[in-house]
Amino acid sequence: MGYRIAVLHQGFVPTYRKAFFELLNRTSTSEYVVFHGDPPGDSGLVAAAEPYDFPNVRVVNREIPIGRWRAIWQPVVRQIARGDYDAVVLGHEVKFLSNLTLAALFRMRRRSVLLWGFGFHVKMGIGYRNKASATLARATGLVKDAIARRVDGYLAYTDRGAEALRLAGVPDDRIWVIRNTIDIAEQCELHDRLADADEAALRRELGLKPDSVVFLFLGRLVEAKRAEEAIEAVIRLNEEARTRHPVELVVIGGGPKQAELASRYAGRPGILLRGRIPEEETVARYMRVASALLLPGYVGLAVNHAFAHGLPVITRRHELHSPEVEYIEDGRSGLIIDGDFRAFVSELAGLADDPGRLQRLAAGALEAREGLRLESMVTRFDEAVTATIGRQRSGPAWRRESETDRRAAGA
Repeated sequence: MGYRIAVLHQGFVPTYRKAFFELLNRTSTSEYVVFHGDPPGDSGLVAAAEPYDFPNVRVVNREIPIGRWRAIWQPVVRQIARGDYDAVVLGHEVKFLSNLTLAALFRMRRRSVLLWGFGFHVKMGIGYRNKASATLARATGLVKDAIARRVDGYLAYTDRGAEALRLAGVPDDRIWVIRNTIDIAEQCELHDRLADADEAALRRELGLKPDSVVFLFLGRLVEAKRAEEAIEAVIRLNEEARTRHPVELVVIGGGPKQAELASRYAGRPGILLRGRIPEEETVARYMRVASALLLPGYVGLAVNHAFAHGLPVITRRHELHSPEVEYIEDGRSGLIIDGDFRAFVSELAGLADDPGRLQRLAAGALEAREGLRLESMVTRFDEAVTATIGRQRSGPAWRRESETDRRAAGA
């Protein structure tokens, strides 16, 4: 007999999470009910198309502006409190005020509370642009650490998050590393299907030169991802003739900076701005002819997508990255380049002129994808939640409460 768990994470169901929740409920003996609304209004993110093939409850998220920051209230506290839930799994974000309320309520009732998140506060967004916002961000991090110390279990995306939680004082036996990923099965199939495709024909079809080294930028065009750095680097490589062959950069993605980048770079030699491409097979064709995914800024789940196609990831070392940057083994499945912009360009020049090195990195990326299957994440997630509930129920506080309930029922 399984448990019943309420899940409130990110406020909505992102496209990449839909398959996770489907597989989780299909394979677990427990029931995971996902509460979700629209994406936060200032995020630019898109929810997965409904209906969903897993237990879910649609709610109307209420956003509360507080200066440049937005708090969010999901009106589900009473519904979840009255429901027969053994645990709640909550996103580790202080902006969701309803999550904080649910955490306090479930702890008071001695029901399990688990957090699901990075394990540390990422340095991006409104923070770190001036002294006041940096101070607010540091304070937020301290509050999140304090919350993490008080819950029954923490589902950390990666090993780095687990280590940060230990340093923050979270007991090791409450920390579970689930290795955050997406459903890469379809991407792996696309890669395998195109493995024997005629590269010369693909280049003609996609408008690429027959002898160029192709880098690919794939993702939403937002400030943190620094697409313009990738573009400027390729422009410099070509203008200074620093490589034996021309270098081309294909930029795939839409977002707030799309119009700005188009006005600055449309028509520049070696720069192909393709916008958002919804057809996965078309994106896979570009990945088939590319030598690497070039992401100078924020790196997240794009790593998983790239590795599914045997594509190494090239980025710069900084503090903007999401936890998934840990999947890049520097020098084996990608590069994390130190130094300033000139060092970045110089490293790209050497890489573009070394086909053997590119092939070795591609082989490492293809090998790395096997450790990022969705099935493994689902298994670790479910085992962690089940073990956390079981451990709490075996404790003295739960036994005292259960005895009180039995007496009340008998009366």
